[in-house]
Amino acid sequence: MIGDETMMKRRRACWPCFRITTAVLRSLRFQTGMMKSLCSRFLLATTVTLLLHSSTPAEEFVIAGLGVMPKAWDKEANFSTLQRYAREAVARGAQFVVTPEGFLDGYTSNVKLRPESTPKRYLAIGEEIDGPLMRRVAKLAEDLNIYLAVGFAERRGKKMFNTVALYDPAGQLVLRYSKTHSPGEKFTTPGREFPVAPTSFGPVGAMICYDRRLPEVARILAVKGAKLILVPAYGPDNKIESVTIMRIRAYENRAYVVFVNPTRVLVIDPEGNVLAIKEGTEDKLVMAKIDLARAGGGNMQSRVPEIYSELLQQSSAKE
Repeated sequence: MIGDETMMKRRRACWPCFRITTAVLRSLRFQTGMMKSLCSRFLLATTVTLLLHSSTPAEEFVIAGLGVMPKAWDKEANFSTLQRYAREAVARGAQFVVTPEGFLDGYTSNVKLRPESTPKRYLAIGEEIDGPLMRRVAKLAEDLNIYLAVGFAERRGKKMFNTVALYDPAGQLVLRYSKTHSPGEKFTTPGREFPVAPTSFGPVGAMICYDRRLPEVARILAVKGAKLILVPAYGPDNKIESVTIMRIRAYENRAYVVFVNPTRVLVIDPEGNVLAIKEGTEDKLVMAKIDLARAGGGNMQSRVPEIYSELLQQSSAKE
C-alpha cells in the first residue's frame, strides 16, 4: 500500500503531466468517434501510470542535530532525553534527527574518557541491533515520521562496535555504520564497510568522530554517491579538527556534512559554508534546511581514479 504522504508527493511530481493531459483532452473535443475514444483512453492510462510510479525525491528538508550531553552508563535516561529532543525537533519542523556518537550508552567505548570501563562492563552495556532498546528507537522514528540516526555501543556476540544506526519514517533500519578508525577504544572492534543508503531525500552515508581525520572515508562515501554525510562525534575537539576539517570534507566531496558532538554541532553545505552552528556546553538543538539537489558534481567530476593506485600502499611515514 502507498501511504498518503507518499501519494501526495507523487501527485505533486506528476502535476505537469496532468496539465499537459488536460490540454490535449480539451483539444480532442474537435475530434469524433473511435479516434477520440482511443486517444482519451491512452492519455488517461499514461497519466495514471505516471502518478503511481513517479518517485522523484523531495531533496529539500530540515535536519536537526542534538547538541546534548548524554549520561555515561545510563541508557534509559539517554533514551528519555532522545525522545524529548526528537519530539521538540519535530515540533519545530525537523524531518531528520541526528545524535552524537555513543549517545545511548553515554560514549563508554573510550577508556581515556571512561577509565572505569572494562571489557565486561562495556559488553554488558552493549545493545544488539535488533534488541529491545533499538526496537524502541525504531518505533520512535516511526511514531514521529522522521529519519532518526542514533549512536550506540553495538554488541555482536562477544564483539563490540561503535555504531550509528539510521531508521526511516517507517521504523526500518536503512543504514548501519560502525566506526572504522578507533584509537583509544581498545575494547571496540573496528568496522570494515562504508555503506551509503538511499532515502526519500537522497543518498546518505556516515562516519564517526575520528574517521573525519582520514580523507579517504568521506571520499569513499562521496564516490558511492552520498550527498549527505552524517558525523556523530564525542570527546574534546577543537576548531581545526571540527570546523576546518569538516568544511574541507564538505567542499572537497561536494556533499552536505552534519557534525554532531555534544559541545559542537555543525551543518555545512557542499561549498563549505556553515549553515548552522552550536558551540559550548549548553544542551540545545541545531537545525537547518538543506537541499541535496545542490550536492554532487564540482571537483568530484575531475577525479582520475586510474592514477590513484598509490593510495592503496602502506604509508612509509614515521609515527
